Amino acid sequence: MSIKAIFYSKFDPHEGPKIVHQVPEGCILTSGDNAASNGDGPTTTTPSPSSPLLSFSTISRFVIPRQSLCGNLMTLTPPPLTPNTPPTLVLSYPLCLTSAHYPRNEFIFNFALVLSDPATIDVTSYKSVVKKLAHLMRSLEEQSYFLSDDTAPANSGKIYSLCEMLMEDLNDYCECMVPIDELNTLNIKLFPTLPNPVGVKPWYVPLFTVRIETMVDENWDLTMLRILPYINGVNSVTRIAALADADIKLTKKCVKHLLYYGCVLLLDIFSFNAIYAPTADFANMIAKDVDMQKECARYVNTAFAPGAQEEAIIDGGGGAGGGAADRRTSQGGLMTTAASLTLGDDREDDEIWPLTAKGEPIDGVAIVQLFASLRQGLTVREWYAQNANMLANIDMRRFVTFGVIKGFLYRVHRYAIRTRKGGPHALHGQYVDADAEHVDYLSRSMSSERDLAEDSLRSRKKQARDRPGAGKSHDSNLLNSKIVEYLDGTHCFDEICTDLEISEKELIDRLKSREIGEVTIICR
Repeated sequence: MSIKAIFYSKFDPHEGPKIVHQVPEGCILTSGDNAASNGDGPTTTTPSPSSPLLSFSTISRFVIPRQSLCGNLMTLTPPPLTPNTPPTLVLSYPLCLTSAHYPRNEFIFNFALVLSDPATIDVTSYKSVVKKLAHLMRSLEEQSYFLSDDTAPANSGKIYSLCEMLMEDLNDYCECMVPIDELNTLNIKLFPTLPNPVGVKPWYVPLFTVRIETMVDENWDLTMLRILPYINGVNSVTRIAALADADIKLTKKCVKHLLYYGCVLLLDIFSFNAIYAPTADFANMIAKDVDMQKECARYVNTAFAPGAQEEAIIDGGGGAGGGAADRRTSQGGLMTTAASLTLGDDREDDEIWPLTAKGEPIDGVAIVQLFASLRQGLTVREWYAQNANMLANIDMRRFVTFGVIKGFLYRVHRYAIRTRKGGPHALHGQYVDADAEHVDYLSRSMSSERDLAEDSLRSRKKQARDRPGAGKSHDSNLLNSKIVEYLDGTHCFDEICTDLEISEKELIDRLKSREIGEVTIICR
């Protein structure tokens, strides 16, 4: 029970700050309770049904503050009454109304929540509750003097009943709908505060974790409606934007919105040139979990292949591995498609295993061996060539994706570092290093030789431009100059290929051609 108590307090012209109603009764010690407990007078109050949580006298000047502090959210940590009293947190939003209708021309009131240990609950979600309750009561007071004209005894009447229902419903159902009068109803719902999602990069691939068609509404954002059909676990954010004819920035915002609410997770672009390797959690996960092996068999078996749009369903399994999905989402759990779930439930365990090229079933041990054979330095294409017989009826992309989302596989990205600049190749229409030109052509001391060198260089450049295919060479030089900007070891191949719209093979060929210079490729 997150809400331990709710109390309504106000400034009384004769008594000063006082608590009018509190739920449950006796949870907060007032001045009368303190006097009775100290033996200063006869005890006239009934025994409290619950142990006191705090003393109002210690926080009264903040609950009913001076007028300049009203209209601000107050977060208070009252001192414990005894060493055994559990820690609490008081959230309040005091308000002050000025009018000649009130004594002293002002009316200060406050509805406060007493929460349990803040380390165990989401305090942020309760702040909006306090604010909304305060603003509603302010509107009721301005309309009909709902609070100031209340003459009900303490802990009774409609205000007390409202506090009682509010506390009970929020604790039990995390929402409430309390009718106040014929025209006003208190509607409050607790919304969890979710962490901000990581940045969505153009080369990330979103994959649904929910059945999105059951959630789509015609009033959704137009860009969101346009991109949804192209989110299938294969298309990158850039490709989704191109297919949907949408702006890339708006597409990234939509994907980030889906990521915030846990509707998608982000993967890497699947490529046969990619490298994957098991994480340290591999031995404790699929290698020992028979149920995960069966789930993987249902998921990767081409006989159970779903439609074009995949949906990943997350439940409690899985672990925190080094995969891309674990780095970019907080939901590193179990994944399978809706279609595979439906088919898997209707089939015997012997029918879920994929078949080899020879028609022999692949059991859980063989699946573990396939995952274990992935390693550093081995591309997916090379791995497939070594295991072509076993992979005949296995969807390779889904096979790798399963391991990444579970957390026992991680993507080994490749980065390029330019270690030495290229030489002058202007005569051949190749990339020209400006520094090298100056060294080779402008280092002579005699002015006549320098002029001849400059004339010769200009003449040969003109001839190179006039040759057939010079435009193509120019485009190649321009692309090489753009590639150079990414050769600092901080940009992975996925990012370079996506930004420059080239294939990974073309990128590798250009890096190996030495037109750009000497380049070292590292994997990590």
